[in-house]
Amino acid sequence: MTGNNDHPIFARMAQRYLALWVPGLLLVACTVAGPAGKPAVLENDYLKFVIDSTTSINIFRKTPDGELSIIRPGNTPHYLIVNNQKVNRFVVDNAQTRYADIHTRYGAGRRLSVVAKASGPLQSVIEKRLQIDLYEDFPEAVVINTTYRNISSTAGLVINTEVGNAFNLSSTLTDSANKLHDFYILQGASYKERPDWVLPVTDTFSYQNYQGQQLAIGETGGGLPALDVWNKETGLLIGSLRDKPTLISLPARVIADSSLAISIAYDRDGPAFTDTYEALPVAVAVHGGDFYNGLKVYANLMARNGLEMPQPPPDAYEPIWCSWGFGPDFSQEQIFAMIPVIKDFGFKVATLDAGWFYYNGDYAPRDDTFPLGDKGMKNFVNRFHDNGLKIKIWITTHIAGEKLAAEHPEWLLINREGATEGDKFMGKQYTPYLCPAVKGVQDYYRQMAKKFIGEWGFDGFKIDQELINSVGKCYAAGHRHKYPEESVEALPEIYKILYEETIALKPGAVVEVCPCGMFPSFYKMPYYNQPVSSDFNTTWQIRHRGKVIKALMGPAAAFYGDHIERRYTPENFPAMIGVGGIPGTMFVSKEEDNAAFLRQKYPGYLSPERKKLFTKWLRVYHENTLSKGEYLNLYDIAYDVPETHTILVNDTLYYAFYATEWQGEVEFRGLEDRLYDIIDYEHEVKLGSIRGNQTLPLVFSRHLLVKAVPRNN
Repeated sequence: MTGNNDHPIFARMAQRYLALWVPGLLLVACTVAGPAGKPAVLENDYLKFVIDSTTSINIFRKTPDGELSIIRPGNTPHYLIVNNQKVNRFVVDNAQTRYADIHTRYGAGRRLSVVAKASGPLQSVIEKRLQIDLYEDFPEAVVINTTYRNISSTAGLVINTEVGNAFNLSSTLTDSANKLHDFYILQGASYKERPDWVLPVTDTFSYQNYQGQQLAIGETGGGLPALDVWNKETGLLIGSLRDKPTLISLPARVIADSSLAISIAYDRDGPAFTDTYEALPVAVAVHGGDFYNGLKVYANLMARNGLEMPQPPPDAYEPIWCSWGFGPDFSQEQIFAMIPVIKDFGFKVATLDAGWFYYNGDYAPRDDTFPLGDKGMKNFVNRFHDNGLKIKIWITTHIAGEKLAAEHPEWLLINREGATEGDKFMGKQYTPYLCPAVKGVQDYYRQMAKKFIGEWGFDGFKIDQELINSVGKCYAAGHRHKYPEESVEALPEIYKILYEETIALKPGAVVEVCPCGMFPSFYKMPYYNQPVSSDFNTTWQIRHRGKVIKALMGPAAAFYGDHIERRYTPENFPAMIGVGGIPGTMFVSKEEDNAAFLRQKYPGYLSPERKKLFTKWLRVYHENTLSKGEYLNLYDIAYDVPETHTILVNDTLYYAFYATEWQGEVEFRGLEDRLYDIIDYEHEVKLGSIRGNQTLPLVFSRHLLVKAVPRNN
């Protein structure tokens, strides 16, 4: 069944833990039109969609204990703001309500069509046509398409904003003991403060979650065009189904009555509303458990739109040594001296990080480090290959260095004021943005892959920096854009070109994308095979980011935990490994080689104590290979304590428990009715034996990593 974990474990646990949908016939109301004022209903075994005579919508998740919804009645989720006036007082024309069987890219399903009218500005009449689709392959979600028409042909109308999936949510609807906004939320916008992606909703909770760049306030934009809200009883996801990046917001804020208001808002540049306006296609999904279940449904829906996630190659699961510990100023000799060190630890993949060039965006080898130019780069790569190592190369996309900007000014993105926009690499070099929609820019990256991978021999890319997540609108007259947002929409094409060229030249190559603490752009995810925890600030960020990535990119996604030295604590190791992550490092063997500006926050010196930890944890990693296993969403990351992550490797279930301090019984979910030995695989100690769903008393501080090994007899 698309949209949920389909391992047999979930069939056994459906009613007990997640109340997952039981496959069955699609059940719908079959009347052509109902009496005036009677709500129209579309339902299956899992959800019930209801729309009333004002186009107010409610969606219920069906459980053995009844129907659950956190949507407060009386909303109008889909409307326009026209001439700065909200047009949302619609009345349904019941005579035009229809049901029909359909088959689309999402498979076979049932469609409910509703037509409504509302008064607009300048005495206009606005028609809204809603198509609500419920599919057999996606029983947890409805797909909604909305079309608006100026049926009065009133002149002078301008669309300011379209709004979809606007709901006020109340947690008291599922448990009267809850506060109205007793929720957790997964939101996917990018912020320079790098907040957690998973947050409790507080009294003052307020995020705009804009997906575009806002350079004036230092926001790079991009992220996930969806958000998920849940409590202990049920959850709700809303998301855009457009197959291209769009400059939408997904505001989530606690309003005056203490409920949580969410929506998808798309501010327009004021298109004249003369006839018909097609709103963004959107989805609403309901689920039990935490955000993982909602995000997996969303990712599977988007896969039907062509955004399918890649399968990781074997090398994507290898721990990584990166040269960044030296900083941007290093010598070949320093790096070559690390080869025997990293080989002794069992590393098979390395990364040549930033600093191999003079100017970011002008990707020519710097002559003080690589005096032989192209030949020197080939020799450098061969040195690693001769030692049985693979090596990736660091770049940033869609920026121009000084030389490239001078040679191709026609490629530069131009803002509304007629100026370039850009970034400063490490606060120094100004690098203007390239417009991704320009064919010359796209060809430039195609040739880059051919040179770096095909000629120099590198084994993949590390694509890095915050700015890679998005780009601004382009107003360059010479680019002949149909609309300025074409530049935003075209950015994933750069990644598609780089990825496809790289894989064609070296099947099995690794393409890592690290947006430096930002929520990665969903639209680029199909075009790389190694996502990253990306400049985490806490071990909690490592853990929940790993779960988010595996929900979106697949339960065996090659989630790279990033450099252990980042905000260093020994707990970084079990945080990465326990959730199925891949450890990495930027260590250097001489303390004086560690770049001075990195030492305080991210100390990279491989001290004797640190060496012991790497030896231990790399052994743990290689002996258990959790990163290649299947992440199973058996525990709610917000409400189940202790925090627990579960991964299936062959017939062994791995459990990672996290808490400041824990002493008490722990439930081992997902086990069959057979005997299992519970083994602390970090310390190689047997903790006991259990059968099936029994509990076991555990005591630990900070973390405990165990595996449930089935007895053969």
